[in-house]
Amino acid sequence: MASMVDAFATRNAATTTEESETNQPMVYHYESPFFPSSSGDRSTPSALILLNTPIKSRGDTINDGKLSGVIGVLWETSSYRICADGGANRLYDATVAIHEDESGYFLPDLITGDLDSLRSDVKKYYETKGVSVVRVEDQNFHDLDKSLMAVEKWIEEEHDRNHNKDITEITNKSRAFIYGGFGGRFDQEMGCINALCVWGKKETFQQTTLALYDEETCAFALPELPMKSEIRIRFPGETAENADQNHQVGEGPTCGLIPIMGRCEKVITTGLEWNLEGDVPIEFGGLVSSSNRVIDEVVTVESSSPMLFTTEMMV
Repeated sequence: MASMVDAFATRNAATTTEESETNQPMVYHYESPFFPSSSGDRSTPSALILLNTPIKSRGDTINDGKLSGVIGVLWETSSYRICADGGANRLYDATVAIHEDESGYFLPDLITGDLDSLRSDVKKYYETKGVSVVRVEDQNFHDLDKSLMAVEKWIEEEHDRNHNKDITEITNKSRAFIYGGFGGRFDQEMGCINALCVWGKKETFQQTTLALYDEETCAFALPELPMKSEIRIRFPGETAENADQNHQVGEGPTCGLIPIMGRCEKVITTGLEWNLEGDVPIEFGGLVSSSNRVIDEVVTVESSSPMLFTTEMMV
């Protein structure tokens, strides 16, 4: 837990300096990748990491030759795709094993990790298709960490390719999606949440959208004051009912604010059905804002300690 606190302390020390230099409050933005204007848009540098959990969607996994559900939108939107070790098995089983992939649409750019879970048949298949398979044996890091190292390098390379742009401009527009962070062992889920906190302190990721997804849940970390958070999900309030009828994909209105770092003395929100006014601490063993609801297009959060924001997914 100490590493999570240190991560956000470093993150906010950097942003406080920038705020003092510009005299403008720093704002962390979460902009849904499921808006029609964002879905499939590769002009924003976006990376997708597939973890070693089953790829499931509510309905057919493949529809018209493409992945469906949450994973389908994230795959289509991302220009750099990584399988974390056994995540390659999951991708293979959900696509190639049941659908002939002559176009190479389902090929990742990289498979990395210690590769102790990667099946030999899957490894052989992707290698023959030209996919880079890189073993990183350092056991001080999880496979997700090793994948995020690759994303960090990729973002820096994007900066080099756009040498006329400041690195901050590149990172502010970058997105890193992690698919499969829920539904497995609890310790692995907590490891994924810890990765949000630890990697959020790095300069490359301070303003990068870094979020966990599966077909039912989305989660991302919010920084503490002096940073303010602004959140825009796809389906707030009544819009969610229309989404369900039209089988659209995006974050739904049910949400939560989780004090993952411990007691939070003060949280002030707008845009929720049950807003927090900063007068009651948020903590495990006390009040936790679960089963709340987004009712406005923009949610704002000001918190004295880092928080985890979660939403349901509409598919």
